[in-house]
Formats: sequence, C-alpha cells, structure tokens
Amino acid sequence: MFAVQRYSTRLRRYFRRYQLLFHKRPKLRQISRIFLILIAGFLIINIINGVLFTTILFFQEDIHEPDYDLDTRPYYKTIELKKRFDSSGNYLIVQNFVQFQSNLTKNAHLLALNLHTNIQNLHSLLNHTKVWDGPISLSLYIKGARASDDIDYASIWLRCNRRLFKVLNVHLIMSAKAYERSISNQHNTHSVKYAVSCQNIKYINHTDETDSTIYPSNLLRNVARTGTTPTTVQYILTLDIDIYPAPDLFHHLVSFYTQIKTTEEFNRTLYVIPSFEIHLDAVKNSAPLPQNKNELILLWNDQHLQPFQADVCPTCQFLTNYQAWKQEASNDKIVPLFRPHYAQPWQPYYVGPKDAPTYDARFKAHAHARISQCCESYVAGYDFVVLNNIYLYRLGFLDKSQLPNTELIDDDTSMLLFDQFREDLAKHYVNSTRKC
Repeated sequence: MFAVQRYSTRLRRYFRRYQLLFHKRPKLRQISRIFLILIAGFLIINIINGVLFTTILFFQEDIHEPDYDLDTRPYYKTIELKKRFDSSGNYLIVQNFVQFQSNLTKNAHLLALNLHTNIQNLHSLLNHTKVWDGPISLSLYIKGARASDDIDYASIWLRCNRRLFKVLNVHLIMSAKAYERSISNQHNTHSVKYAVSCQNIKYINHTDETDSTIYPSNLLRNVARTGTTPTTVQYILTLDIDIYPAPDLFHHLVSFYTQIKTTEEFNRTLYVIPSFEIHLDAVKNSAPLPQNKNELILLWNDQHLQPFQADVCPTCQFLTNYQAWKQEASNDKIVPLFRPHYAQPWQPYYVGPKDAPTYDARFKAHAHARISQCCESYVAGYDFVVLNNIYLYRLGFLDKSQLPNTELIDDDTSMLLFDQFREDLAKHYVNSTRKC
C-alpha cells in the first residue's frame, strides 16, 4: 500500500517537473506537439493502407489472386473414399470430386448445364461460366502415367478460378490404367504443398502413348447428369466442352420454361437449339462474337459462319432446317418453330427433361454416340421441336482432317455397334411403334 503511494507521488513529481520545463521552454513544447502529430499521422496512414489492401484482395479477379500453399493430398483421399469402377472395369469414377456452391437467382435452379472434357480443354469451362447463370455439372477425363500431375493441375486451376463458379460439380473419370500407375498410393504419401501463383498457372501436356484407353464420351455425359445438383433441377442441356451457349441463352430458356402452357408438354419434348461454327479468321481479326440472332445472320451472310458439321457430316444436322430458322423473323420471344419427324443420323443439341433416356456407355469416341441417344429418345416417345432466336456456337470450322476415324459417321466399328444397339432397342421398347 505504502509502496503504491510512493510510486504515484514520484509520477506526480516527474509530471510537474516536465510541465514546468515545457512552460519555460516554448520551443521544446512546439517540437513535442509536431512530433505527436507526426506519430498520429503515421498511424492513420497505416490504418488506411491496411483497409485498402484488404479491399483489393477481396475484390480482385481470381487470376490475380495472391500466392498461397495448396496441399493436394486431401484430393487423393477423396478419390479413395468415393471411387467406383464402371461396368466394364476400364474406368474409375469419382462423383462430386470437387464442388463449388453459391446463391442462385430466382428460377435458376430449374435448368442445368452438363459438360464433359479432357484435361487439355478444361480451360474452356470459363467460356461457359461467363454466360451460364445456373448449375453446371462437369465430367473431367484423365488418363496416362502422369495422371497425378493432371489431377494436381485441375485442383489448382479450379481453386484459382473458384469465384467464377456459381454452382459447379466436377466429377473425375480416369482410366483404370492411370489409377493403377499413378493414383492408387497417392493418399498414403507425405503432404505435398504447391506454392501457387494463379497468374502463372499453365497446363503442361504429358504425352503418354502407353495408355490407349478411349475417351468414354457417353459415360462422361451420364456421370455429369447423375451428378447434377440441386435436386430441384428439372431440365438439362448437355453440350461438348467446345460448344458454347449464346449470351442470355440461359435466361431465355428459364423464361421459356416458366411461361409455358403445360408441364406435360415439357416432359415429353426435347427442344432443339441450332448450332453453328464461327470461322477462326473472324475471331483472329477481332470480329465480335454474335450477341443475338440478327448479328449471327450478318456473320452467316458474310460467310464467317456456317451450320454445325456442315463440312464433316451435313446429314447429321439436316432436320434442324437451318434455312427455315434463318428466314424466321427474330423477336424477343422464344417460341417453337417446327416439329421434325426424327430420322437418324440427326444428332442435334437440345434441352429436355432430366429423366430423358441416358446415353449408351458402349459408345465412346464413336460417331453414333449422340445419335444413339437421340434415336432412343424418339423410340421412347419423345418429340423434337426446334426453337427460334437462340443458338449455340463453336469456334472454328470442322473438317475431317481434325477428326479421328472413330468420330466419322461411316466408321465400320461405329456402324456395327449401332446395329447392335438398334436390335437391343427393339427388344426394350416392344410396344413402341417408332423406329429409327
């Protein structure tokens, strides 16, 4: 008690002594005030800089995110927990390998986009996320002895671009050979952390001729469909990764489905969206991509654009009737134009109910992969209807030199498999009067 009193008495004495000193020396008092003002200013500037730096980090684009360490080992644990093999035993499937969730706008949950791709074309996903405001379900295929490197790249790339995803489910499909050679023991290894720089991330192609497992296109399409969330999704648009939706396609389709007459009509109708190819010269010359049907027709008239597969398989899209679609006046409302009577080899891209027939997984990189599903849908009682005003597009004109033999309509293996498929179809739909 007495020690405290002595200490406080000393402090008062020191304070009075310095008070008298400042009173007798006004210059010293002025210097001390300036010194205190400088300290206060320095503290305020630091606080402002801290707030600005935090704000910039929060709002900056994903590609400019700061460096950070990423441990990829949990991804391999996910593979071990969720893995299953397909019926052939040649492919390993990991449903919901990576998921990104955010709030959707009103009615956005009605309609989902299904995609499939290999690791080399994963970057094309961004062309879809920029214009599609609903859920996306993506099947990613990986093969080869360096599959673990590809999985690491995919995990980092998705992490860097995560803010561009609204609702995205990524499903991993890999060849059984790739799993055995490169993946099976990864979850037991030590923690591997990558110093990630999102600005410098680049895919390195690992050529591997020893893994000849074929790209399983229909299996990928089925996995994407079964992995679609949320459960409220009623309609699905299935595209290849290099086929892009037109601007506002999503909102046009949502408006179309929410203003339709009866749900029963929707449940048995597949709405065809005409698809086009845009010449790469137009893209290289910085010609703007068409924002609507009128701009698309201008490109068409200038021969910078053509119907999809025009040079590869004109009969594969002939029932879409592009000339009739072109001549139909453009307006703000999406309406059905005509209802073609299905005949193979028509293979249009369409949006339809999620319970439409699935894809026959026996077809892989075959020309009849999508044809077989369209054929079965018709036999099962679904009708095809072409819509006006909306469209899809691909960058670059296709030609036969770009396609492997397995993707040509006259490929013998594809034809034999399709003949077997039609026999199986007749046995399954014994009461159907429809044939294809």
